[in-house]
Amino acid sequence: MSESSSHNVRNIFIGSHTLGDGFRLIGFETLTDPDTAALDELLSKLLQEKQRALLIIEQSVNRLESKMLQQIRNEGGRIVLSEVPSLHESDNFQSELDETLKQLTGG
Repeated sequence: MSESSSHNVRNIFIGSHTLGDGFRLIGFETLTDPDTAALDELLSKLLQEKQRALLIIEQSVNRLESKMLQQIRNEGGRIVLSEVPSLHESDNFQSELDETLKQLTGG
């Protein structure tokens, strides 16, 4: 593997078509309105090929109950996950990180 390819990071947005348009404009790959099978296929490929990736996932993607998504959360490593609120539910946004921080800080 060449030095330049060893540092490649795929930037991928996973969520609604509407929000995906914005991420596409700034150069992200997008997987819009995925079902569980499509999400798991992408995540499996990232893991199998040991690719580095920044995944921005829309909050609604958590409702898909993807086992692969949970596996990536538990493993950490080459794939970094960040969650963003849905456009139409931004007031109700709660990240899993919020709960972890509350536990750590006693809040």
